Amino acid sequence: MASSPHRPREPEDLGAAWAFLWVLFAFKMATVVLIFWHMRTFETGMLLTATTWFWIPLIGVLVAGPLLFRYRLLRVRAKRERLRRAEWMLEQDETKVASSQ
Repeated sequence: MASSPHRPREPEDLGAAWAFLWVLFAFKMATVVLIFWHMRTFETGMLLTATTWFWIPLIGVLVAGPLLFRYRLLRVRAKRERLRRAEWMLEQDETKVASSQ
């Protein structure tokens, strides 16, 4: 029995997969919004919540990544500025004057 040759995974394959998943997610959310907009009852809300609750952690993870990156970036920049001031023995006022010139 001949084994099938494995081809290396190309970046286009991964991009197509992500595009498909984002379209699937957008369609799911649009459908949920349209259903709730058409039938605004408590039972509809409970049914939609029961069938889509598992998307909430996924959205949280997707949003948390960039937010945590920005938070860490701000912390690192602040630490860098503190270290720079300590190394050159600058006061905070001197740093603002030097950066504005």
